[in-house]
Amino acid sequence: MSTEIVTEICVPPEWNLTVEDIHEMVDALEGTYQMYRPAFERRDQAAHGWVYLKGLLSDIPRKVTERIALRFGVNVRSLQHFMGQSPWSCEPMKEIHQELVVQTLGEADGVLLVDESGMVKQGMYSVGVGRQWCGSVGKVANSQVGVYLGYASRQGHSFLDARLFLPQKWFAKRHAELRKACGVPEELSYQTKPEIALDLLQQALERGDLPCQWVAADELYGDSAAFRDGVADLGKWYFVEVSCHNHVWKERPEVYLPAWKGRSRRPTRLRLRNPEEQSQRVDALVQQLPQTAWVRARIKEGAKGPIVCDFACLRIVEVRAGLPGPQSWLILRRNLEDPTEIKYSFSNAPAEIDPLELVRLSGMR
Repeated sequence: MSTEIVTEICVPPEWNLTVEDIHEMVDALEGTYQMYRPAFERRDQAAHGWVYLKGLLSDIPRKVTERIALRFGVNVRSLQHFMGQSPWSCEPMKEIHQELVVQTLGEADGVLLVDESGMVKQGMYSVGVGRQWCGSVGKVANSQVGVYLGYASRQGHSFLDARLFLPQKWFAKRHAELRKACGVPEELSYQTKPEIALDLLQQALERGDLPCQWVAADELYGDSAAFRDGVADLGKWYFVEVSCHNHVWKERPEVYLPAWKGRSRRPTRLRLRNPEEQSQRVDALVQQLPQTAWVRARIKEGAKGPIVCDFACLRIVEVRAGLPGPQSWLILRRNLEDPTEIKYSFSNAPAEIDPLELVRLSGMR
């Protein structure tokens, strides 16, 4: 076993806040909110936004609009109209927020984080609600699910953007009246979560200067070759978890275009020169690795202490529709307590990158 390598560790801060500190934080929060006032077209919208924000951060048991309005002495219907029908755009807020993120957290090798989150809903009449996987409860449940985009660097982390995921059944004819009642735009069409994530990434990069080099995501997105290729097309390096059944080649196999025999259509699809050179599942490669291929690394501080894992980094060729695709990294992360628990990740980072940088990325999500 190689000598343990210690990467950057974030030590949890000491809890030493005083009552005066809390009051200062309230003032600082209001000062921060003032930066977003230009995003509202009218003063009453900005005022209602501040009331709603205070409600979310208050000790109200159920943070619904009516209870928030009653707590802070504002008209219930006015606050409900602001949240449900008032025509104000989120985009100006996103622009202001992204600029603040760049100023306070921006680093050239920053990481854009893609993930989803679900919220259990009892009724059937909220936009996008349905029986679907809900990570917050770890099972299929009646819920709403959103795709989220975050930013992380050595300076900290923050959300950037989000979009609600609408299950495909919401676009069926029988849901037409429900879509109309819920205010779903008529031009909206079904998108998978990886497609939504790519849209969020592209919009964030087009919104303004956003120093970053990496995009990190779990296997829901990593298993989508279209998502990985889309990230690469944006000029970014992906570091994405993938499931164990993904196939790769250790060396790029030779391909050829069959000769045209003068009948039917000319061949356009490449074929493997040696069909016996079949790709392998990534979990099969683990069995072929010598013990010296693994390096133990402490990647970050967790809630219960340092997180330490064994890592192996291999150069491989990804599979695209049964044919060789781009050359990439396969990163294996093995649990120390249970060596059978292994996480697999792909990255299109350059071949000359320091493997310790890949280890660092494994802890960023």
